[in-house]
Amino acid sequence: MDEQMKERIQAMARLTWDYIGGDYLTVTEEQGLEPVLDRETVVEVVCDASYMKTHGQDEEAYNVWNKIPTYKEKMDVVKGAFPFEKYGW
Repeated sequence: MDEQMKERIQAMARLTWDYIGGDYLTVTEEQGLEPVLDRETVVEVVCDASYMKTHGQDEEAYNVWNKIPTYKEKMDVVKGAFPFEKYGW
């Protein structure tokens, strides 16, 4: 995969977090937990349940990402989109 496609996949992941992150943090807070997630959890949440297909707004990038052969490789690509150790409010 070339660098441009990797950047498109990461942009798709960030856009997805923009859509679903607030809801996820709100539910976490409503459960009495601190509304802060580590980077690994954010990556897993973003990659779950075809959220990137629904919210990522880049079908071509999603199809490339979806064809990455292993879970670890998929997570490694998306992890680059989230440089911080913690996400929350």
